Amino acid sequence: MNQIFAEKRELQDTAKIITTRADAHTEDIHTVVLSDEDICLRKDLSLLGQFRDTFDVKVVFTLRRQDIWLESWFLQNVKWQWNEKLSHCSLDEFLAMREDFHWIHYDRYVRHLEQVFGKENIILNIHEKQQMQGGPIETFCNSIGLTNTKSFAAPAHMNESFSPKISEFMRCLPLDEASAHYRNTLTSACAGISHTLDGGNKKQSERIIAHADRIALMQKYQDGNRALAQRYFDRDQLFFDPLPDADAPLADMTLPTNSYQLMEQFVAPLLRAIILDRAELSKDSSAL
Repeated sequence: MNQIFAEKRELQDTAKIITTRADAHTEDIHTVVLSDEDICLRKDLSLLGQFRDTFDVKVVFTLRRQDIWLESWFLQNVKWQWNEKLSHCSLDEFLAMREDFHWIHYDRYVRHLEQVFGKENIILNIHEKQQMQGGPIETFCNSIGLTNTKSFAAPAHMNESFSPKISEFMRCLPLDEASAHYRNTLTSACAGISHTLDGGNKKQSERIIAHADRIALMQKYQDGNRALAQRYFDRDQLFFDPLPDADAPLADMTLPTNSYQLMEQFVAPLLRAIILDRAELSKDSSAL
C-alpha cells in the first residue's frame, strides 16, 4: 500500500502479481483478501478504485463505537509509540486532536468508500458482541463467504492489553527513541510489570474517558451514526451497547506518588530486564 500511494508501484502491476500468485496454486482461488492495517489513515482511496478494472471488489469495514475506539487508539499509541505527536500526550490532549482521525466520522468515510467502490460493494460489520455472531473473526469470514470454519484453530492472542497504570508509565518513557531491539526489551519488561500489577485480575475497568466527556463525545457523532444506520440497516441506532453508567468505575492510571513504591514496582523491574538483556547480549557475543 505504501508503494502504491507513493507511486513507486503501479496498481495494475499489483493486480497482475495477485492474479499470477493466485493462479499458481493448485486449488481454484476465487477470492483474495487484501488488508492493510493503516488503510484508514489515507483520506483518499480513489487510487484503489482501479482494482475494479481487474477484480470484483468488496470492501469489508468494521465499525467500533467511537468512544471505545478512541480509548483503544490512545492506549495503542502509548504502547507502541510510532507517532511522536500521540505517544506521550495526555488523554485530554489526545481527545483534543480527535479530528485528525477523520475516519471515525463513519458516515462521511463510508460515503467516500461508496464513491470509489459503489455502495453495493460495501459490507459493514459492527464491533459489538451482540452484532458479531461467533465473534469478530467468524463475522469477517462470513462477510467474505468463508463459512466453513470448523477446522480452523483459534488464533493466538497477539495484542494483549497492559494494565492502566503501566500504560501511564509507558507514556512517560521515550520508547520511540530506542532501537527496535531495546524497544522490544522495554515493552516486554513493561508487560511483565503489568502482569505483576494485575495480580491475575483481568476484570478491572478498561474505560478511561469520564462519563460527561463520553456523552459529549458521542453526541458529536450521533447524526452521522444515525444516517449510516438508516442507509445500511434500516434502523436509527448504529450501536446497541449502552454507554457506561455515570457511576461506572474508570481505570486507575495514577502512578504511585511515593517515590520508593514507584522505584520498587516500576523502575527496578524495568532496569532488571535491561540488565538481563544486556547479559544475554554479552553471552551471545562471547559465544561468537
